[in-house]
Amino acid sequence: MLVYDFDGSFEGLLSALYQSSVRKEKPDQILARPGLEVNWLDQHVTIETDLAAAEKVARSIRSRISEQAFEHILHVFQTERPERGYWIDRYVRLGFRFGSCVDDHLQEDIIRTVHEQSRRVSRETHRMTGLIRFIRSSAGIYYAKYEPDNNITMFLAPHFADRLADQPWIIHDIRRGVAALYNKKEWILTGTVPAALASWTDCDDVFEDMWRAYHRQIAITERINPQLQRNLMPIRYWKHLTEFSQ
Repeated sequence: MLVYDFDGSFEGLLSALYQSSVRKEKPDQILARPGLEVNWLDQHVTIETDLAAAEKVARSIRSRISEQAFEHILHVFQTERPERGYWIDRYVRLGFRFGSCVDDHLQEDIIRTVHEQSRRVSRETHRMTGLIRFIRSSAGIYYAKYEPDNNITMFLAPHFADRLADQPWIIHDIRRGVAALYNKKEWILTGTVPAALASWTDCDDVFEDMWRAYHRQIAITERINPQLQRNLMPIRYWKHLTEFSQ
C-alpha cells in the first residue's frame, strides 16, 4: 500500500496532492506524521511542505472546481480524522474530472462523505457561536475556553470579530492548545498558547453572575425538556458553560 505522510498542516496536505500529480501516483492513504504508526509492509513517501506548491493547488481547486469545493475541503481537514487526506484526495480528483458541478454527483460515495463531514464541522461551528462563554479579566480582556470535537477556532473567530468588534478577546481551544486572539482591529490564530491560560481565574464575577441570572430567568419550569436540551446542547459541552458552573 502506498502511503504519503505529511506534517499535519493544511499546506502539507495540499503539498501531498501536488506531489501525487507530479509523481503520477495515487496514494492509498495520506496521513499526518504526528502520531502516525508506521506499518513496514507499506511503501511510505514523506512529503515536505512546499508553500508555493500548496498555493498552486489551492488556486487550481478554486478556479477549476469551485470556491464551495475549497470550503468543503477546508472543513473536512478540520475534522482531524485520519481518513481526511484520503477523502480530500479522492474528492479533488473527482473535482478535476467533473468541474464545478462535482457536488451534484451524489452517486459517488466520496462526494457524500465529504459533504457529511463538512456539515459536521459547519454545524458545530454554528452551535458554538451560541455556546461560547467569556469571562473578563481585570484588564478588560474577554477570555473563553472550550473543547470542540473539530478544530473550528479559525471558523469561529470571524463571527466574534464582528459581534465583539470593540472588545479584546481570546477564544482558547484547550484540547488542541490553539487560540484566536483579537485586539479590536484584527484577529490571529496561534498554536503557542501558555498552558496556564486554561486555568485563568482573573475574571469579573459580575459577568459570570449575569450569565447565571439570564439562564434562571429564561427557564420556564413547565417547558423544561432535558432530552431536547441534550440534543441542542450536548452534555460534553456543559463543563465550560458559565450558567452550569457552581
